[in-house]
This record gives sequence, C-alpha cells and structure tokens, in this order.
Amino acid sequence: MLDINNLNIGFGADVSVITEANLHLEKGARLLVCGAAGSGKSTLMNVIAGVVPTLVTPPAYAGEVKLHGRTLAEFGKDQWFMAVASLAQNAEDQLWDLGVEDLIAFPLENRGVPKAEIRARVAELIIELEIEQLRGRRVLTLSGGERRMVAIAAAIAAKPEILVLDEPTTGLDPAARQRLVRLIKKLAADLSGVVIAEQDPASLQAVVDRVALLQYGSLSAPVAAGSIMGQAAPWESAGILPPQRRRSQKAEATPGRPLLSVSGVKTELKRADGRAVLEDVGLELRAGEIVGLVGRNGAGKTTLFQSILGLAKMKSGTISIDGEAANGWTPARRARSIGYLPQNMRRILFNMTVVEEVLFAMTGGASGGASADNRDKATAVLGRYGLADLAEANPFALSARQQALLGLACAEAASVKIAILDEPLLARDMQGRRLLENFLSTMTASGRSVLLISHDLELIDDVTSRTLILEQGRMAFDGESTTAWQSAAFAALGWPAPYAESEAAA
Repeated sequence: MLDINNLNIGFGADVSVITEANLHLEKGARLLVCGAAGSGKSTLMNVIAGVVPTLVTPPAYAGEVKLHGRTLAEFGKDQWFMAVASLAQNAEDQLWDLGVEDLIAFPLENRGVPKAEIRARVAELIIELEIEQLRGRRVLTLSGGERRMVAIAAAIAAKPEILVLDEPTTGLDPAARQRLVRLIKKLAADLSGVVIAEQDPASLQAVVDRVALLQYGSLSAPVAAGSIMGQAAPWESAGILPPQRRRSQKAEATPGRPLLSVSGVKTELKRADGRAVLEDVGLELRAGEIVGLVGRNGAGKTTLFQSILGLAKMKSGTISIDGEAANGWTPARRARSIGYLPQNMRRILFNMTVVEEVLFAMTGGASGGASADNRDKATAVLGRYGLADLAEANPFALSARQQALLGLACAEAASVKIAILDEPLLARDMQGRRLLENFLSTMTASGRSVLLISHDLELIDDVTSRTLILEQGRMAFDGESTTAWQSAAFAALGWPAPYAESEAAA
C-alpha cells in the first residue's frame, strides 16, 4: 500500500536528516516510529503526508514514496493530501482563531461536502473525542491539550485513507491519551493505515502492531510491537526511555524561604457555565524546591501561571514574590524574578540569533549588554545545553526541542528566582531528560525554585518533592509527591498512577 524506497533527505548543514530509508506498509498497518529528538521523525512524517517535497523542498532529496503503487507526482498532490491526513508536531501550525466546530468542519467545507453531512460529522467527532465541553469556544481560548484534540478531530474529519500523527500525545492528560488510543483503534478498522511518530512508546503500545526505530536518520525494519515493548536495550540504543521503567531515587529536598506565595486567587475569566476559571486558588514555592502541577486539560493550569505572571486579570487574591507584595507589579517586573517556558517556545522568541536571546535574558536588553564578556558567558551557557554551535542561528530555525533547550539556557542566564516550565518536551528522550534534570539541579542548588506543569506523571514523581492537583479551578491537593497518587483528588481524576504498569509487570 505505502512504500518508501531509498529515501535520502538533507536540510542545510545536515547532510543526512534521513538516510537510505526503506519502508513497506500493508493495508491495515498501525506503525509506531520512535526516535529521540532530532532523529528525523517529523521529516519522515512530512514525507508520508506529502508536505515534503511539495510544500517544503529540501536542498537534498532522493528516493521515492508510493501510495498504491503510484508516486506523489503520479498521484497528484491534491489527491495525495485528500488520501493522507496529518497532524503536525506543533498542532498550532494547523489551527486558526475559529470556533471549535468551524475548525473541525473546515476540511469538509474545502471538499464541498453538503452542509447537513458536515454538521452530522462534526457532531459525531465531538462525541467520539469526548470534547463536548468545547462546543461554542474559540480555538485560541483553549488549553494546549484541548487544541490538540480539536486538531486531531479536524485531521480525521474527511475520513482519509492514511492517518499520520506526529507526537499526538504531547500536552494530553492521561484520560485524553486513553481517548486518543480508543479513537485510533476505532479508526483503524476503516483506515488503510496509521503511522505515528512518538518519543513515548508506552502511551501507544496498546494501539500499534508494528514498531520501527529511527536513529540519526536511519530507519530500522519494522518489527512486531509485542516483540519489543518489554525490552529496554533497543529503546535505549535509540536514545529513548523504554516503555517499562523503574521509579527513580531522588534526593530529599530541604526547602528554604518562600519565593512565591499565591493566596485566594479568583480570575475574571469565566468558564462556559459562568464559573470563574480559578476559584480561591493558593500555592507556595520555597527556595530549593521543585513542585509539580497536574490536572486535566482545561483545569485552569494555563490561567494560573498567567495570573502569576500578571498576564490574566484577577478578581481577587494576592501574589507575593520573595516576600514582596506583587499584585501591583507589571508583567515586565515580574519577569525579572520569574522565568516562563511555554509549551510553544516560539511565542516568546523575538531576537535574530540564538545568542542574542540568551544575552537579552542575561541583561534585560540593557545598553552595553552585548559586550564581548557577556557574549562569552552566553555562549558558555548555550554550551551546557548543546547549543553553542547554533549561537548565530535564527531561533525560529531551531527544532521544537532545540527551542525548549534555548528556553532553559535563557532561564539559567537570567538568574530568575522561579522558573515555570509548561509541559517541557525535553523529558521524552534520554538526552533531553538529562539536560532537563541538570537544569533542575542548577536551580535548586542555587536556592531557586521550579513549578513544573506536566502530564508526564513519571517525570513529576521522579523530580518533584511536592505535587499540586488542580481540578475545575480549585486546588484539590497540595502535598508530598510520594502521597499524591494515593490521594482522593488523584483518584477522582481516574488516571493510572505513575509506574503502575511497570511495577505490576515486575
């Protein structure tokens, strides 16, 4: 059905993003392509989707891709795009500020589907993905995980032959991941094939039947999923955390003085039912402490850190930063103490080069900040995150993973007292996890604190001393991470506890 023959692709200085890749998929296949960040997964997904080379033409491209025995040129790009639907790694690249129903309907309208059929199909998808609560919302008001679910609905709306998903679980809470798995299982009966790129094999092992590993652009031959999921060596050799992992030992934290105190926060922003997005929320971060924040998609996590940063209006409540009342502080003043790394780093990048981003973080754009001495210091920080060779590159030319590393470098260089990390993508491969843990160690060793927002419960369990559970705009739990997973608040979420499957299999 789908064949890739002797595929070689290079972009810019990378001579071989994809090297001699070969792949044959039979009808009905559900293939998982796993590889560390930078291994070439997104490029391979874009090739299958037809984005490369029709919309993005790499300097070096050789080989062929065939669907039903015909190349993309023979098939025609319009027909190819109708046959193969894709979800990009950054789902926001496929979103506009439309209503949720309008965005899901968009591909159907493009194909001239009658309005009555469009309405029926949109209603069907909203029920299947269990996103009824998003009806009538504007897409850009949704959380990152909610946006991804809407993008998935739009991708499958026109019932393509092949579905290509690039890291679809990013930003999804465990319940949403389970819904996605159920949906893929259901779709697989009608689709000719599903190809999924992921760094987290555990989340999708129940839905795929074949696995191929991608390492430095070299694609392994697919093997039966059941023959590899229980092993560690193949994944680790490809730079990926294996599906079955053991709980890590962590050093006991000795928290110092409060660096951030939030009390009684209620926001002006309201939910569809009229309730405030945040109701009487409080938390505290102390020096030398890493605190995890978990909650369903749409629980109010994004609004909480926006309130802390002064980007969301509060109806009531107080915020103190290192003992000083900060309600009257501007966002710019708060940013001198709080570093924020969003899910999509492109939202906060603005300089022409990577080193200038770090220099701005280090000096706040002060006159003379780009001195030779400061540039040397900025380059040294970049080196600790593997970015020294990219110092003069445009930040927007970096991969999502490299942009996340740049965010850590900027936070370190700025010497902020508090770092807020929103779903850091770095935790999903071995090297990224190591660099993230190095950053966390640097922060705590110097008496600073981190608020880590993530649906990766294993990461939260491994690196945090306390966990907060936010549910429907209220803080349902605030306590030690070791006890969070046995709490009533966590039980109410209906999620599996971290490491539960690994420990059950031991």
